[in-house]
Amino acid sequence: MDDPSPHGDAELDAGADLHLIYPDAQLVERSAAAGALRRLAHAFVRHRTDPETLAEIAAWAEATAERLEAGSAPVPRPADYFARRYTDPRPADGAEVMAFSDRAFSGPANPTAMEVDMRRDGDGVRARVTFGAAFESAPGRAHGGSVCAVVDDVLGYLMVCLGIAAYTARLEIDYRGGVPIDEPVIFSGRETRREGRKSHVELAVRAASASPDTSPLIEATGLFVIVTPDQLAAK
Repeated sequence: MDDPSPHGDAELDAGADLHLIYPDAQLVERSAAAGALRRLAHAFVRHRTDPETLAEIAAWAEATAERLEAGSAPVPRPADYFARRYTDPRPADGAEVMAFSDRAFSGPANPTAMEVDMRRDGDGVRARVTFGAAFESAPGRAHGGSVCAVVDDVLGYLMVCLGIAAYTARLEIDYRGGVPIDEPVIFSGRETRREGRKSHVELAVRAASASPDTSPLIEATGLFVIVTPDQLAAK
């Protein structure tokens, strides 16, 4: 059985523990709908059914997509996303951090995301992640590409926790063990040093049940290039 979403209605509705950069008036409702779609995706991959049911799913999906597309214009990402790194307060230590409710890979309102709880951890970042059946590659293991995507996303949130705007310049990932399906794992990232506009980072992935001194399943290092307030103002 898939690990339940860490974003229960009460948790999302309370807001005290959530640092949400761009508020979503329908956060609870959109997250619930996206969670149902994620469950459908995992069930679709894992199970088989009759042609009639498949046809019903296809017809419903096409009709629902058309209804959504006709209901509003596409919503663009805000242009001030980077600039706000230098004007907004940093997330509080221990707070859940969310840029967009439907952010790729980690947004609870994104039906193609993983189940992710992202939090500031001191001067680092810590994410509890569960990969469902839709991300399975080798039996019982998450696809390495999906793991890499979450590594990049977690390190991107590290930049938010540090209060800097930066682009990923390089990632190096050592796959030392398989990341399991349907079991929570912990992504822990931190900045190791800064050289001018270069932020050097590292990350490790361990099973949620493992102790901090356990050998990681994944180790990653990276380089992020900082975009300064002056550079942003000049654009």
